[in-house]
Amino acid sequence: MNNFSSAQFGLQLRKQHHRILRTQRISLLSGLIAALAVPAILNAASLSLNPIKIAKDHGAVVLAEQSTKPAPKARVNVDSNGVILKGYDPVAYFTQHQAVKGNPAIQDRFGGATYYFASVADKVAFSKNPSKYVPQYGGFCAYHMSNGKLKDSDPTAFLIYKGKLYVCSGVDTAKKFHSNIDENIRKADDYWVPLSRSRGEPYSMFGPR
Repeated sequence: MNNFSSAQFGLQLRKQHHRILRTQRISLLSGLIAALAVPAILNAASLSLNPIKIAKDHGAVVLAEQSTKPAPKARVNVDSNGVILKGYDPVAYFTQHQAVKGNPAIQDRFGGATYYFASVADKVAFSKNPSKYVPQYGGFCAYHMSNGKLKDSDPTAFLIYKGKLYVCSGVDTAKKFHSNIDENIRKADDYWVPLSRSRGEPYSMFGPR
């Protein structure tokens, strides 16, 4: 009887020991799962706070963070629809030597502006070499630019000099610009893209205005 009781007591003791071991293993496993879950939760929270970001994190790729700096805008004289030269065909100035209204159905974009063309042929010519046909100084008045001012232009008051298109605010300013054209172009060029500005210095006290 005593031997049986001792054996039974030993069996119960071993069962209790196994239960303790299982409990310890379960606690250890639960702790490991919790430890792995915390970084995942933190990573998810960080992604929700900054969803636009490109990076490789443990092999995962997420979207790029947008820059807070706005893209620089081109200085072009356009209307509310983004159309330059008030819709006149830039190629026609060179081929027909006159201001010709473009067709809104035939258009192209270049340098932050939309250009209208009188024909598909003009659009094709423009697309091959747009820098040849675009107006100088973003389509602002060339004469006023030579005086350091940004003023609207009249596309019918134009002149072509040394293969470049210049538009002015009217017939009178076009004549003034043409009267001393080389010097006026030099001054307008200096105001438009002066070398001093590339070094962070203003060209004059006020600059173009």
